[in-house]
Amino acid sequence: MIKSEKGITLIELLGVLAILSLVIMLISSAHLFGQKQYMQQKDEINHKQEVQLLMSHLTKDIRIASVEELSAGDDLKIGSHHYKLEGSSIYRDSQIVSTKLAEFNYEITEDYIDIEISSVQDKRGEQHDLSTRIYFRK
Repeated sequence: MIKSEKGITLIELLGVLAILSLVIMLISSAHLFGQKQYMQQKDEINHKQEVQLLMSHLTKDIRIASVEELSAGDDLKIGSHHYKLEGSSIYRDSQIVSTKLAEFNYEITEDYIDIEISSVQDKRGEQHDLSTRIYFRK
């Protein structure tokens, strides 16, 4: 009588399961790494966008206004718009423009205005800064 050798042995089954578990572990590790990188980059981009959006509003308003319409005090007045930093949020005419700012500094001279904006630190501890100098037309 000839023996039937159909099927698999226990050792073959354990070998396949071990190899399969290693492959699944490598794939899940790569997936988790990708998710972590995505979240870090998303956080960094959000912080940069907050600073860039505020700088865009400021430069647009400054270029529309005349030199006489600029004044500094507790808040920055540009034409009919008022910019004020409260905590980590900056308001433009009582509407929030940005919520992730650490610093908002400006200096007005008779020839130009210097503006410096810094975001709060992101999850990696990085702070994003922008500064500009806008000269007035005479």
